[in-house]
Amino acid sequence: MTELGLTKVRRVRSFDDIVAQLREAIISGRLAPGERLPGERRLCEEFGVGRPTLREALRSLEAVGLIEVRPGKSGGSYAAAPAASTLGDALAALVNLRGASLEDLAEYRVDFETENAAWAARRADAGDIANLQSLVAEAQAAGAGADVVEIDVRWHEALAQATKNRLRIGIALGIHEAVLRRHRTAAQQVDEQVGTIPADLAAITQAVAAGDPEQARQRMRAHIEAWRAQR
Repeated sequence: MTELGLTKVRRVRSFDDIVAQLREAIISGRLAPGERLPGERRLCEEFGVGRPTLREALRSLEAVGLIEVRPGKSGGSYAAAPAASTLGDALAALVNLRGASLEDLAEYRVDFETENAAWAARRADAGDIANLQSLVAEAQAAGAGADVVEIDVRWHEALAQATKNRLRIGIALGIHEAVLRRHRTAAQQVDEQVGTIPADLAAITQAVAAGDPEQARQRMRAHIEAWRAQR
């Protein structure tokens, strides 16, 4: 069994301390993905807490994807590598519940999306480019219709996937719903700008396929600045 170096928790914040110690053990690699945590009895002894407190902490870690609880005789709690969607869910909660405005989102996307385009131009493989081109074809078929805004968001997520950067992928997933909300509001007010989306996506995809980071960055910046300017 891996020695985790756990310590007795402070009674006033026992739940938080358990979560923090186990999270650090997983993130630091002392508990590798797929490795089984010690049993509940041992964890309770090492932390100096009862099973209800321990189980509450384990449920919290499971909810954010840091552990996986498996049932049965050979079951237990296992360290896990969080999926990109886990970060996405956390960011979605921030945007929706913690006061991040759509203007905050618009300002953030200018740099975030332009650098995604540049990294995608450096790293996209044939499958990524084919996926982007397929979404461009969908956008062109949709024209300025309502579906184009959903296709645009899917294209931006595919572009993030092409960066091969898990953090960028997670952020793209996290801002999905907020981007759609902003898109829909803008679409009702500025139909002519929404109508430029297919051409914008085609131009950026062309730069990514050509492996030209600077061209991809410039074309993306113009695309996002137009989106940001929508009122």
